Amino acid sequence: MGIIKFTEKANACFYQTAELEKIAGGYYFTEGPVWDSSEKCLYFTNFQDNTIYRFKEREGTSLYRKESGRAVGLSLAADGRIVSAETSSHAVTFAGETKSEVIAGTYQGKILNSPNDVVVKKDGAVYFTDPYSVAMGGERELDFNGVFCVPVTDGKPDGSRICLIDDRMERPNGIAFSPDEKILYVNDTNKQYIRAYQMRSAEEASLIGTFAELDEAYGAGCADGMKVDEEGNVYLTGPGGIWVIDSSGTPAAILECPENAGNLCFGGEDNCFLYITASTSVYRIPVKIPGIVPRRV
Repeated sequence: MGIIKFTEKANACFYQTAELEKIAGGYYFTEGPVWDSSEKCLYFTNFQDNTIYRFKEREGTSLYRKESGRAVGLSLAADGRIVSAETSSHAVTFAGETKSEVIAGTYQGKILNSPNDVVVKKDGAVYFTDPYSVAMGGERELDFNGVFCVPVTDGKPDGSRICLIDDRMERPNGIAFSPDEKILYVNDTNKQYIRAYQMRSAEEASLIGTFAELDEAYGAGCADGMKVDEEGNVYLTGPGGIWVIDSSGTPAAILECPENAGNLCFGGEDNCFLYITASTSVYRIPVKIPGIVPRRV
C-alpha cells in the first residue's frame, strides 16, 4: 500500500505513515458502506450473498439483514433508518432488519432499472443513480440510465414526486454532495469521469460539466463509490485505488489498495477514518480532514 501524490494536497489529506487496517474479510463483493454516528457502527453490503452487515468496534461484524434485494449503496436518514439502493428489487427503500419500505420504485409508471448508489440530503431528500444491469433480470422499462431525486413532503421523501436530474450518462454510479449541498457530483463508471451539477432547487439541477477525469493507466478499478470531506475534497474509487480530487477538480492523490475497491465512506472518531469496501474485505485508514457523514437527529 502506498500513496501516489499529484499535488501537495495529498499531505493535507493523508498521514504519510498511516496504514490500511483490515477490519473484516471473507466476503465476495463488499459494497455500500455508511457510518451511523449515533450507534457508532458501520453498515455495508455484500452483493453476492444478498445481505447487509454491521460492524462495531467491540462486537466485530454481525449480520444485519438477509434478502436485501441485492442492495449495493447505502445511506442513512436523519431518524437512523438505512436508505438502500436495491438492485434486484428495482427500488430505493428504507431497509429494516427483516423487511424494506419502498421509497421509490417507479418513474412515470415505469419500473426503475437497478438503483445502485444513494445519498440523503440534510432536508431528507433522497438522490440516487439508476443504471440498467442485465444481471438483475426482468424486462427493461426505462430506456435510459438516470440520476433521480425523491423530494420531501411533510418531512418525508415522497416517491410519488420522483423527478429526473439527468438521463444523459452512460452508467451513472457514485453520487455525493459538496459540503454546502449546492453542488451534486455523479460519476460515470464507463466514462471514468465525474460530472458536477449546480442545484437550482431540491428537484432541479443544471449540468456544470465534467468536474474531473480518471486515468486508467494507473491500474484496475473504475469510478464507483464516492464521498466528500468537510473541505470539499472528493474521494472515489478508481483505477489503482482511491482517488482524491480537490474542490477545484484537480487530482491530488491515489491511495493504493490491496484489493479492487468498490465503495467508501467516512466515519469513526470525529469522522476522521476512511472506510473502504474492497472485493472480499473492508479496510479503514485515518485521514486528516473529517469527512461528511449522514446527519442524525
